[in-house]
Amino acid sequence: MKKHHFNLLLFLVPLFLLGTLNLITPHQATISELESRTLKTKPFFTTQKLFSGEYFQEYEDYFADNFIFREKFVSISGKIKDLWGLPGKDKVTIVLNRGANVAATQKKGNPDEGNDTPETDDSPQPHNNEEKSEMTKEENKGSIEGRVLVLNDQAMEIHTFNAEASKYYADFINKFQENLPDNNIKVYSLIAPTQIEFITEPKYKDLSSPQKKTIAYVNKHLHPEIILVNAYQALQQNIDQYLYFRSDHHWTALGAYYAYTAFVEAKGEKPIPLEQYKVKKITPYLGSLYSTTLSQKIRENPDTVYLYKPFIKHEYTVYYENPIKIDLLDMRHAESKNKYGIFIGGDHPWGKISTAIKNGKKIIIIKDSYANAFVPFLLPHYEEIYIVDPRQFNLDIFAFIQENGIQEVLFLNYVLVTDNNGFTDLLLKMSNLP
Repeated sequence: MKKHHFNLLLFLVPLFLLGTLNLITPHQATISELESRTLKTKPFFTTQKLFSGEYFQEYEDYFADNFIFREKFVSISGKIKDLWGLPGKDKVTIVLNRGANVAATQKKGNPDEGNDTPETDDSPQPHNNEEKSEMTKEENKGSIEGRVLVLNDQAMEIHTFNAEASKYYADFINKFQENLPDNNIKVYSLIAPTQIEFITEPKYKDLSSPQKKTIAYVNKHLHPEIILVNAYQALQQNIDQYLYFRSDHHWTALGAYYAYTAFVEAKGEKPIPLEQYKVKKITPYLGSLYSTTLSQKIRENPDTVYLYKPFIKHEYTVYYENPIKIDLLDMRHAESKNKYGIFIGGDHPWGKISTAIKNGKKIIIIKDSYANAFVPFLLPHYEEIYIVDPRQFNLDIFAFIQENGIQEVLFLNYVLVTDNNGFTDLLLKMSNLP
């Protein structure tokens, strides 16, 4: 046998064996534990999909997600990535990011919700796979796509300033304020910076656009009646503390607390001292950006989730077709991969917190998942707190505000919602605004 024939056999035989094994091996896994996401399911066949080419693309994605030994290959890939990097004494890599979902779905009653992993249960489902595919496409519009910097044992999303998208976001808040049913309703805007903004190494920090300037640009385009919340300054003044997770794109509860102090001070009130809260610690935690990067360095040094337990009596209800009462700090998530889901139980179409503070004050928070760790600190200040996920909320938002006698609206989203128009499109669709 000629040498090149032998080399060809060495290449083709393992490929053929792997392909055959993949076809005959049952595909039972539905979730990738390493990547913290749902794996693609077998696509539904239609002639329309066949002739458009969509069916083969979906089948290719399904095949890639269900290949034999896939999790082992993904794990090896993560270790190989750790060998790459920029030169220097620091361990640095740049990873392409499919997106941390800023409006992640939490199906009712499921404690295993992840920021990038919609779970399945007995919630209302599309009638067929075609409809489900369309739903998935719509939900993905809320994702932020970009790059992640891995610096030693910390992963951070890289922000890219987009003047058009930033103004688009500000214009939406202006339109929303103009369409409120009562001119006396106060509107607040809080844009949360992320951890990359506060690192000290200029050569790495400069990979990301200055978030302070982005926030100022948005604020400049907001109506004067909209009250600005300077969370940036509150975080910057306390940046030596554990304000952001190293393995996740969110702030910690402590970071959310300092943003809360900025909000309360913007209202002319005094924040509750942190010392009044009992603290519970949950460890280890490997968050959304670990799932993106699979960095061995991060895996060896996982995060800790600190919980500041509410001391105000309250009742928390989330709404799908029917109301469901859950804990505000939902400890079902403490044993799951996504421990950030402990905060308000993840994302839901909408929720309501009724407190023992009978002061008649009512607020609605229209938000991405950054608000989840923030909301529990509001309990001492309001009788009713409403929480809305713009991707899932399907009621008339202005009628909802009027019917519930809401006096304050807080838009709380992190700065990467201004990187593109996706999240603002969801806000516009939710509000039925042009």
